[in-house]
Amino acid sequence: MLALLFAIPAARAAASGEADTAHGAIGAVTDALVADALRANLEIDSARASAGERLAALDAARARYLPALDFDARYSAAHGGRVIDIPIGDLMNPVYATLNQLTGTSRFPPVANQQINFLRSREQDTKLSLTQPLYDARLGPSRAAAAADYDAANANKSALDGRIERDMRLAYYHWLEARARIGVLGATLELARENERVNESLFKNGKITRDLVFRAEADVLEVEQSMLAAGNAERFAASYVNLLRNAAFDTPLPLAEVGDADVRELKTALAIRIGAGGFGLEALAASAVDRRPELKALASATAAAKAGEYLARAAYRPQLALSVDAGTQGEGYGLTSEDRYVLASVVLKFNLFSGGADRAGVAGAHERRRAAEDGKALAEQQIRLEVQQSLQNFEVAEASLGTAAKRVDAAAGAFRIAARKRDLGQINQAEYVDARRLLTDAELNLNVTRFGALGSLADLEYAVGSGHHPLVPDTLP
Repeated sequence: MLALLFAIPAARAAASGEADTAHGAIGAVTDALVADALRANLEIDSARASAGERLAALDAARARYLPALDFDARYSAAHGGRVIDIPIGDLMNPVYATLNQLTGTSRFPPVANQQINFLRSREQDTKLSLTQPLYDARLGPSRAAAAADYDAANANKSALDGRIERDMRLAYYHWLEARARIGVLGATLELARENERVNESLFKNGKITRDLVFRAEADVLEVEQSMLAAGNAERFAASYVNLLRNAAFDTPLPLAEVGDADVRELKTALAIRIGAGGFGLEALAASAVDRRPELKALASATAAAKAGEYLARAAYRPQLALSVDAGTQGEGYGLTSEDRYVLASVVLKFNLFSGGADRAGVAGAHERRRAAEDGKALAEQQIRLEVQQSLQNFEVAEASLGTAAKRVDAAAGAFRIAARKRDLGQINQAEYVDARRLLTDAELNLNVTRFGALGSLADLEYAVGSGHHPLVPDTLP
């Protein structure tokens, strides 16, 4: 029995199974998984496409400052239509007749009335049209709004990168926790089966009654059922890790050994990234407000709303543009002086009345800006609260690590004594099973506490915005 008890760590490792990939340090392994996710995650790819769309919209807004050159060609064939009657004969023939009588000649012959078709039977108009805005108050706000939308899209992608990084770390920690749980339950199952074997031997020798054998058998079945649930949790966690990195669900995961020292090392690495403020609540909250891309996205949304308000006010201002048309026009195609033409125009447009629509547009844009500003202020408060909660959770988990380890030592010592007493027949079966369950619960609690500390640290890293994902670029392309 003592040899079996001292072999618990080896049994736990055997029960958890061998990983298909090599062992590695927890930080390096999670960093590699995060890099896979940031490179291949479908949600991130969608956000990247959205940012590309916003960049195209920004390019379109910039292009409105430049002149537009259009080519227009039209060839028409007409039949019928309106006719202009010119009664030139009715007007001139009496005059001509009088002149002929006075001169005694026929020098002034009569003329017929004329009809001119309003539509030419054949006509073409081919031209190049150049349009250049000279003054348009809408152009500046449109470009500013497009630039803010692009910044917001980039910030939202960075925020998604941070969330995917946190989710990947948590999912991988859950997978490791499930594997460790399987290892603990595997070692417990060995103890339960050994207890069942000992009780059957004692029953055959007439030292105990049959009910203790049944109790030992029920204890084995209980542990086996717990192992089934743990195995299912381990498979689901592995599938979720592979989902985040867009890999097949059955793709093997790298295995990392985790101890309390890893929690301290990851905490130190995070403190270095945060800076001189360390792990003080105010320093962390200030760092989060400065770093979190969600706030940058909301700031860009506020800027876009302000630009929208300026755009709405531009309806009260005139628009001035230069238009130049150059081409050829006539019944046929030609480049003679009678066919060619150039037409230059300065166009001024100013809306005098729109039924109150412009005023309503300005009021709506103003309220959108207020809503964006309030949303940013609320998000900042929520992020500060998130930092506080994450820090408190980590501090509790970190403080519990030592207690959980001592609990395991105490439970292991109690179980060793109970095992000796059971072999000597000095305690009943219920006391032995309680001692074994106390040891199992202590080991599972240490497992949960350790990975809970890692998960809380990942949550804190996300809350502060100090992940390894790239942040929003400071300059536009």
